[in-house]
Amino acid sequence: MAILLLIFVVGLAAGFVDAIAGGGGLVMLPALIFSGLPVSSAIATNKLCGTFGALASSLKFAQSKQIDWWACVAMGIPAVIGAYAGSRSIGLLPAAWAEPVVITLMVAITLFVIVKPNFGMASATAAQALPDQPLSNQSSLNKSSLNKSSLGQSPPNQKQLSPARLVSGVVAGGVIGFHDGFFGPGTGIFLVFALLSLWSLDFLRGTGSTKVINLLTNLTALITFAASGDIDYSKGIYGAFGVGLGSFLGATFATKKGAKLIKPIFITVTVALVTKLLINYAHR
Repeated sequence: MAILLLIFVVGLAAGFVDAIAGGGGLVMLPALIFSGLPVSSAIATNKLCGTFGALASSLKFAQSKQIDWWACVAMGIPAVIGAYAGSRSIGLLPAAWAEPVVITLMVAITLFVIVKPNFGMASATAAQALPDQPLSNQSSLNKSSLNKSSLGQSPPNQKQLSPARLVSGVVAGGVIGFHDGFFGPGTGIFLVFALLSLWSLDFLRGTGSTKVINLLTNLTALITFAASGDIDYSKGIYGAFGVGLGSFLGATFATKKGAKLIKPIFITVTVALVTKLLINYAHR
């Protein structure tokens, strides 16, 4: 019983971090292995936990209207196909090829986000500027936004849909989905970066959209693992409830604090994941 309680508590922490910046598997997977599960069963059980977490955070971000649904469709469907193809390719391609490439890309992303202080902050900055405007200006701005919305134009924090963006989103979704099925670590970080670059203008909306795509890919993997019988449901249910509750709390916290909170946590989680991958790679 003590082990199950520990899994639940660790799940709370993993879900909270994952809802804000991703990387919850860094916390949850070691706990499942520590509980006595073999690595293959721990990975499958962690996917059950991650699916519950992605569902809980997706619902909260949707309630707060912080999801770009066009991006979720354009990137989510090819991501699911890519994830399935990646999982089927594990025995055909050496995973050792993926690790150095993923580490290099994640270092590049981290450095880019650090040296570009305005990246992912544009929408948040605009929103924070509103209270400083005179009441009459706020009213005019609100009316202007309402008129644009009624004409079917995109809101200020959403880029216009174009064929180039659609193709880019489909390709990015397929490639990242393949990585998720084949190797895994860094998937959420790559999704957030792609969404910020191609679709959303801030970390909050990009993170919300990522959770929906994560939910789709997690469900695909979960069905595969369930069919193979690798999931330990006795421990997975406790972890799933913990991750689900933690994800809901993390998403609630993120929607209240906005992009200014998410960006530094995103950088911290990325650095932690890169460090872990480097340590693992160095010991091989």
